[in-house]
Amino acid sequence: MTYEEEIAPHRAEINRLNKEILERLAERVEVAEAIAEVKRRHGKPIVDAARERIVLDQARVQAQARGLDPDGAERVFRAIIDLCVEAEEHP
Repeated sequence: MTYEEEIAPHRAEINRLNKEILERLAERVEVAEAIAEVKRRHGKPIVDAARERIVLDQARVQAQARGLDPDGAERVFRAIIDLCVEAEEHP
């Protein structure tokens, strides 16, 4: 079996997972936008640092439980939070 033949199914699986991740990310942004509407109606700020810290801490714990680097997971979730805040601030 050649390198390309051996690696092809793994790359196909990565492509499938990337698509799934992006689908979930789009769903998360939609929920964040709905949350922003509630915040606006109640005069609350878009950014909630305490809630963000909870999400980041949960990501660290869940990452560690899955054998992933907690710092790396926190960086990924920080980027996700930033993307969602951006979407919330620009309806």
